[in-house]
This record gives sequence, C-alpha cells and structure tokens, in this order.
Amino acid sequence: MTGSLILDSRGAPMASAPVSSPIRMNDTLGSSIMAAGGFRQGGAGNFISAMFGRQLALAAYQVSGLMRKAIRIPADDRVREWRDWQADAEQTTALEAEERRLGLIAKFRQAEILRGIGGGALILALPGNPSEPAPVTIGKGQLTAVNVVYRTQLTLVDISKEMTDPNFGLPAFYQFGANQTKIHPSRVIPFRGDPIAAGALAISDEDAFWGDCRLDQIFREGQRTDDTKGWFSELVKKAKLLRIGIPDVAELTATAAGQAKLDARIGLIGTGESILNATVFAAAGRDGAPGETVTDFQVTWAGIPAIMDAFDQAFAAVADIPFTRLYGRSPAGMNATGKSDDNNWNKMVATGQKLDTRPCLEQLDPFLMQSAGVDPAAVTWKFAPLDVPSEQDEATTFDKTMDAVTKLQATGAIPEVAFTKGVQNLMAEREYMPGLDQALAEIPEDERFGITTEPSNDNTDPSAIQGGGDPSDLAEAGGGGSVPRRRAANDARLLDATPRPLYVSRKVVNVADLKAWAKSQGLPELQGDLHVTVAYSTTPVDWMKMTEYDGFGSSDDGTLTLAPGGPRVVEPLGDRTAVLMFYSTRLGWRHEEMVRNGASWDFPDFTPHISLTGEPVDLTNVEPYRGKIVLGPEIFEVIDNDRT
Repeated sequence: MTGSLILDSRGAPMASAPVSSPIRMNDTLGSSIMAAGGFRQGGAGNFISAMFGRQLALAAYQVSGLMRKAIRIPADDRVREWRDWQADAEQTTALEAEERRLGLIAKFRQAEILRGIGGGALILALPGNPSEPAPVTIGKGQLTAVNVVYRTQLTLVDISKEMTDPNFGLPAFYQFGANQTKIHPSRVIPFRGDPIAAGALAISDEDAFWGDCRLDQIFREGQRTDDTKGWFSELVKKAKLLRIGIPDVAELTATAAGQAKLDARIGLIGTGESILNATVFAAAGRDGAPGETVTDFQVTWAGIPAIMDAFDQAFAAVADIPFTRLYGRSPAGMNATGKSDDNNWNKMVATGQKLDTRPCLEQLDPFLMQSAGVDPAAVTWKFAPLDVPSEQDEATTFDKTMDAVTKLQATGAIPEVAFTKGVQNLMAEREYMPGLDQALAEIPEDERFGITTEPSNDNTDPSAIQGGGDPSDLAEAGGGGSVPRRRAANDARLLDATPRPLYVSRKVVNVADLKAWAKSQGLPELQGDLHVTVAYSTTPVDWMKMTEYDGFGSSDDGTLTLAPGGPRVVEPLGDRTAVLMFYSTRLGWRHEEMVRNGASWDFPDFTPHISLTGEPVDLTNVEPYRGKIVLGPEIFEVIDNDRT
C-alpha cells in the first residue's frame, strides 16, 4: 500500500489516504505512459480541474496564452470605452479626475479578470474602523484608495443560511490577509461569477458565494486546443526525416570498436549530406551481404491546417467569443461573418456590463462622487458606446444629430436660452469642437446664451433713431404696438420683394492654407473658386425674408472663422472628384433658417463642403484638412446652373 495526496477546493493538502495496489503510481511501463501523456487521457482534464480548483485556474491562466486571452478579452471590453457622465462640465471634470486619482479603470479591469478565474473584490479605503459599516457620507478626498484582491486573500465569515434573510448566502464579515483583518461587507465590492445552480453539486458555501469560474468552463476545450498545437509543433521537427538502415547495428554497438566504426560511418554520411548534398551508403555486396538502406520520410500536411482551425473554432465557441476577435484574424471562409460578429459581441459585452459591472460601480459611486465633491443625486451616467466609429461614421452621426437639433429648434417647444445651453453642452460633451468649453467660458453669459433685454424707450432704440423720435412719425403696427412710420414703409417694401431663385455662398478667405495642404497631400491644383454653399433654392423665394441676422458667428467684417478640428473627410461628390466635407453648427443653423423662411433644398441633407477639384485623383491616403477655415460674407445671387 502507498499513499496519495488529496487536495481541497483551493488546492491545499487535506489528508493522506491509502490507495489500492492496482492503481498505485510506481516505476512501471504504465506510469511512464501516464507521465508522457500528462495524465490527460479521456476525461481526466475535467477530473483535474475539479481536484485542483482555484490553483489550477491560476496555473492555466498563467501558462496558457489562449486561455488567458479568453479571460482578458471580456474584461478589457467591459471597461474599454468606460462611461459617460451626464453632468455639467465642472462636475464631469471633478469625477473624471477622481477616477484617474484612484486608477479606477485599471482596478476594475483587474477585478473583472479575477472574476473570470474564480472571483475577486475591491476593498474601499474609507474613514472609520474597517470592521464597522462604511459611513453614509464622506468628505472630499476621503475615499483614500480602491484596492484589488483575489478571492483566496479573503475569508468569508458567518455566511447566512437563513432563507428568509435578505442577505442569504452572503457573509457577515470578510477577513483579509495573514492577520485576518476584519472588514465589513459595505467596504467590499465582490466580483463574482455566474451563480451555481442550487443543489447541483456538493460544493462549499464559499464556492457557492463566488460562483462559477469562467476559466473552468473553457479549461477542457482550451487544453485540447493547446495540446493539438503542441503535437503539430512537434511534428514540424519531423517534416523531413532521413532514415538510415545499417545491417547488424545491434552487434556493432555491442563493442567499443563496433561503436566507433558506427560513429565514423554516421559521420561520413552526415559529411556527404552537408558537402555534396548527397547520401553515400554501402550497397549490397557481391557476396550477397546486405547493404545499407536510406529512405526519406516526408510529412503530408494536407488537412492539418483545417484540423487546427476546427479546434480553434471549437474553443471560440466554448469561450463564447467571436473567432475573429479571439484570434485577431480577418473574416475569411467559414468565419466571414464580419460586422455581424462584432454586433453580437458588443451586445454580449453590454449585457455583461449591465448585469455584472454596473452593480459593482453602483456600490462604489456614492463614495466616489462624495470624494470628488459632487452630490450623488445630481448626476447620472451610462456606459460609453463600444463601437469606435470611423471619421465617416462620426461625420454622418454629427450630421444626423445636428439635423435633429435644427428640427427640434424649429418647433419652438424649448425656450431659446435653454435650447442654446443644451446644444452647447452637447457639443462639448461629444467633443465635436475641441476647446469649446474654454472658449465659451470666456464669453459673458448674456452674450453666450443669447440673453437680451427689452429695448429702452429713449433715442438709443434703433427704431426711434430711424424714425427721428417724432410721435407723429409713428404708425400702428400689427399686434397693437407702434413702430416708426419710415420703418413700417421699409418693412412693407421688403415684404413685397419679387420672389426669385436664390443661391447663397461664402467664399474661402484663407485659400493659401488649403493650397498648401493640398500640395502636401499630392492633390492636383485646386479649382479657382473655393466656396461654401449655404442655400440653393430653385423655388423662387423672397430674398428679403432671408433676413440679415448676425447671430451665426460672423465678425464685424462679415467673415466667419471655423475653428480647427472636428469631423472632416475628403470624398468625391457629384461631378467633383474631391470635396472637403466638414460640419459647422452656425452654417447648419443659418441654412435651416433660410429653409424655414421659404428657401427650397433639393438634396437629402445639408453638409457644408468646399469643392476642391474635378481632376482625377486617388483619395486613398489623403488626410483631411484640419486647420481653421475662414469664410467671407454671405453673397446672394440668382442661381447659376454652371456653379458647383
């Protein structure tokens, strides 16, 4: 009889138990075979997984790059784009600064990885005795740290087994480290796996608390995939094998002289292979004595890549990660699902964020917000979109967003000041215009939000000045008010202007900047008339109804400067082979105002652009112009059908 080692769920020794002789492991042929096979025959992988528990999970995560990647990818993607705070600029800045101070994104990523290999937790360093409940309110900066620990560093104390207890299955306390420091659950945020079905297995209360280990779920299939790659890797060494048959080789090696003769013979064969690229061997003797034989063994690779690919796909299926994401390969063949895979994976990540990550964040946030000096009741947040859009996608999204904004403004349902504040916040939060927050902060509030006061009744009123201030010069206006008689006459004349087709444009002032950029990008010489179209109404319209409104950002000389940055692309459009597309809220609102006042627009949407050239051009590697754009005053003209 001999003994065997029995391990508990953590992989620690429990006892030494006798094992009957038919299965004892001693120096026999059977034990050699088992050792060579790594004790992995049949379903032994599952047995080892259950026997070693968390220790095997940690070992597999450390040793197998494939299994490590299958655990890290979900963890990375849950925090990759992090979250967007729904708060004003000052609050958002304070919250993001506090998250950076605590290293929160990296800590959550580590905790999500630990969730995948058995469980982990975040310990909040808050004021007061760790064994007492966390304070309801804390001061600024009093969330000192957020620390990550693995499940084996924590001991669960007094797990509730009372079915009517709201805390059923939860510990009354945690103990941490060698000193068994007592920590109240309100100071610990556990990252647990999926719940294990009640009564399904005879498991400990502690294992039931931490839940199902994701790495256990993928271990067997990952082991098979790794083993298969290892076996094929060994096969590469035998891709071409020279086999030499020497008569009576056993007798030769029986004596020192024979061994030396054999060594010399093998050396000669090797020399011939190296120098002559030929094998010299002894043919059969004339006396009938057998000669040496030399044969080549060539591995047939047909079908091997398909087998390896099948194992990879099986592992991706068990890991529930798209093949293209797990292996970093472009969609091809059976895997050519592309965008569909991405969409499905993003939905799965979003589900994990909602069910697993968000509850952990919500346990932390009251302390985080107070530590940042922000009222927890004043802000909300949502996870940032998982897709990283291309420049074209950003431009399209911006275009549709601004179209919705202008349509909303046209309803008049929102007061102008509130609407302006909302749009400015939207622009700043989505970073459509870099530096917008700082630029707006330098503008007085009444000017920034378009707040105006009622006109005075003295001669500073433009209406009074125009009318000369003579009461007899006033005429009744619609609505019961009075306006200067001269202004009333002018208004009547404006309202009676003959409708005609209308083309409104602004010429580019800083043409030299665009030409320098075009030259650096290898574009042909730009066309002569660089401009931006604001309105193109084929329907006759009263020009005077377009108004002369200076609230769209024009300076005193009528020029309009668009700040650098923002969504910009260079693409063909119509008969132009290259146009610079960009977005400007001011141009968009000005265009929308003209449409509301009767101008037609015979195109699907309005995207400001500058036509660059109609010459043949390759736009593959062209980077858009990102500098400032200076536009001249608005020019009103009758439509010229030759204009582009």
